[in-house]
Amino acid sequence: MRIDIPMPKAGLTMVEGTISEWKAVEGALIQKGDAIMEYENEKNTIEYESVHGGYLHILEPAGETVEVGKPIAWVTETKEEYEALTGGALAAETSSVPAEAPAASAPPAEQAAPAAAEPPQGRCHIRATGLARKIARETGVNLADVPAGSGPDGRRVAARDVKAYLESRRAAPAAAPAAPAAGEDEITAIPWTGVRKTIARNMMTSLQQSAQCTAMCEVDVTDLLVLRKKLVEGEEYLGCRVTVNDLLCMAVCKVLKKHSTVNATFDGQTLYSHSHVQLSLAVATEGGLMVPVIKNADTLTLTELSLAAKDLGLRAREKRLRNGEQGCGTCTVSNVGMFPIDMSTPILNPPEVGIFGFGRTARKPGYLPDGTLTPRDMMWVYLTFDHRVVDGLEAGKVFKDLQYLLEHPQLITV
Repeated sequence: MRIDIPMPKAGLTMVEGTISEWKAVEGALIQKGDAIMEYENEKNTIEYESVHGGYLHILEPAGETVEVGKPIAWVTETKEEYEALTGGALAAETSSVPAEAPAASAPPAEQAAPAAAEPPQGRCHIRATGLARKIARETGVNLADVPAGSGPDGRRVAARDVKAYLESRRAAPAAAPAAPAAGEDEITAIPWTGVRKTIARNMMTSLQQSAQCTAMCEVDVTDLLVLRKKLVEGEEYLGCRVTVNDLLCMAVCKVLKKHSTVNATFDGQTLYSHSHVQLSLAVATEGGLMVPVIKNADTLTLTELSLAAKDLGLRAREKRLRNGEQGCGTCTVSNVGMFPIDMSTPILNPPEVGIFGFGRTARKPGYLPDGTLTPRDMMWVYLTFDHRVVDGLEAGKVFKDLQYLLEHPQLITV
């Protein structure tokens, strides 16, 4: 029996994904739980673990962008079923698609001219095979300039199309590049691809589709740092090294439990209030920003939250996040305290309606309740919220409660 493997949906806003890499090869016998593929959604790169076992047939190659729910592969229980189905599929393709000719036998440029009479420059999404994309990247070809029509479905750009296009370009004498004048600026074009391209698109979408507002206040975290030092001294008994960020995340969880409007997701029509905090953590990686989620963070102890955050951060940087660990948060925490940054205005991570930010700690003169002037450790705390959902009054209450917890840190750990 054939069982389809669809492009998974990782997050409420995901509508398509790009296959980054197939970890299992065609025809392999895979087991349930095997990591068979990596794909990119609008936020991250995700490792997909198969929910079925069997003999694998790949439908969509690496590099393809596929709609959520559309089959990208299928498996069969027996090798005989696999061979029967793939044999039929190959026969059908052979009868409907002409065999790919070698690059040397590609038609001359002047003969191919009529096919280029209708240039595909207006296509908003270029469908191409994985090999075609690979050749285009390596040779600097814009796929929008390549006439399509010989791919598996009659519309995709195939490898033979790219090769023929390259041959037609070689037929024309290329002008020698002019040497840059002394002192002239040399410009290098860096294609914006993969996760970084997706992040850039989503940042713009977030700003354009929500009413974002950022508020901030300065908080005295002197006692919080004293508590953290004591917790570090007790690392042997706690079983982990608690960080300042762990304490900040714990405080955010307590505030979100009290203010359910901020612990919510919004699709533009309906507000979804969540009974538990699905805490998204902004993690910087070599490939770009990833936002893994600590599930039900409000139910965890400080040490459990600390261990979960460290585990997710490590696996995010190593690209080992599992399906379902991203894109399903209710609020995000972004901490830039390791940099000389006091304040920033973080951008919402849709469909979340709030993102907390924390700046660096700075020693400043401050007044104690009795009026004594003394050095204090101060930190800027900020919150970007969707003003369609959260009004200024609610944001003010959130800051009031968060400030109280951070200035009375013993309440964070209970």
